[in-house]
Amino acid sequence: MTLKQRMGRWLVRRLHLNPGLLMEIRFEVRCRLGRAKNAFSPAYHRKIRRMRGEKGLSLNVGSGGRGVPGWLNTDAVGHPSDQTFICDVRRGIPLSDGSVARIFAEHLIEHLGFATELPEVLREFHRVLGPGGRVRIIVPDGRRFAEAYVRNDRALWAQLGFDPLPADMPTPMAMLNHVFHQGGEHHFTYDCETLGWALGRAGFADVRRCAFGESADPLLAIDRREHAPYSLYVEAMKP
Repeated sequence: MTLKQRMGRWLVRRLHLNPGLLMEIRFEVRCRLGRAKNAFSPAYHRKIRRMRGEKGLSLNVGSGGRGVPGWLNTDAVGHPSDQTFICDVRRGIPLSDGSVARIFAEHLIEHLGFATELPEVLREFHRVLGPGGRVRIIVPDGRRFAEAYVRNDRALWAQLGFDPLPADMPTPMAMLNHVFHQGGEHHFTYDCETLGWALGRAGFADVRRCAFGESADPLLAIDRREHAPYSLYVEAMKP
């Protein structure tokens, strides 16, 4: 544990703060700082003006410092090494209507409020995509975790990559709560039906469940292998 982490834990205990709330506040502050940096950066505005004149863009949302060469890699907070620009998608995407050919969002939307944030984010995805453009969304597969718990089946937990369970998750219920909440970072857990419903409501069509590394658009098959055992892969198209 780093000195910064130790100091943070000491401060939480000393001030009797809720760790989840403190984490949310810290994240929102970083998001606001990112938006302020954009607002006062001439280089950012020049970049956005240039991109608004382009078509067929590939957008990697929530790249988290793991940018893909040739893509527009964005995140709500700064990751200077491989980030094209800071973008908090909850506040909109600064690209032109129909300018994007494909959107990749891996382990992002479970961090959004299902009723309060996701609808607007999916509408923004729909807006920036051109006709025939596709979005690929990857989330923890809530149904598979629930089935493993209800059946109390070690084989199912093994398929998810959790047999034995982690030392800090002593029971299946503890593991289930971690997937559903992850210390306050996760705001909603999805199955294919629920994610498909949300995409349809935002105007998407041809919603389909995919497998790891398989896509109707080969350029979208850039999934991270470490997430493969426990992830749900869903794609949809803008008509």
